[in-house]
Amino acid sequence: MTNLAETLERSARSRGLLEAHEALGTASAFALVRDMPYERASSREPEAIVREWRGTCSGKHYLLDAVFREFGMDSRIIMVTHRFTRGNTAHFPADLKSLVNQEPVPDVHTYIRLKSDQGWMNVDCTWPSSAEPLGMPVNRTFVQGKDMAIACDPIDSFVVPTGDDPQSFKEQLIAEFCGSSSTIRDEFIEGMSRWLSDATQG
Repeated sequence: MTNLAETLERSARSRGLLEAHEALGTASAFALVRDMPYERASSREPEAIVREWRGTCSGKHYLLDAVFREFGMDSRIIMVTHRFTRGNTAHFPADLKSLVNQEPVPDVHTYIRLKSDQGWMNVDCTWPSSAEPLGMPVNRTFVQGKDMAIACDPIDSFVVPTGDDPQSFKEQLIAEFCGSSSTIRDEFIEGMSRWLSDATQG
């Protein structure tokens, strides 16, 4: 392990989240990043996500992708367009549902395609375990080769080209897909972050 994997392991140990005898592996790295609070960090850079121990779908998956690559695995960042609708936000608080009631809120979600010993699999660490009682679809287990549930209802899928900056790629997609609704999208994501943070850490 080098760099980010070591930093993640060290931070997890200091927080009492990894036993002294437990080595950081694929499944434990996934669980650690998944259970970071869903909250925007000061940056989506992997170092900031570990340092502040929080992130949304972008930051969490940029970090996990980098850790998987340090493990020598073939990992690819995927972006999907989707919309928050009345149907998939029925369990959300009233202020967020009021935004969706005006019109569906467009968004671009990030997750990972990982090549394991048992084949390619979807990996999605967006929602922490603490958000499960709120109705969020938490991926509890990491099983080699078994697809996880994606934390949205995907419309179109895009693989971030090797060598491209994933955040720049995502921002371009947001501009194209969300357009004039980009402001309400930001308002919705900020509100969702506050809701999840207050409900799971309050």
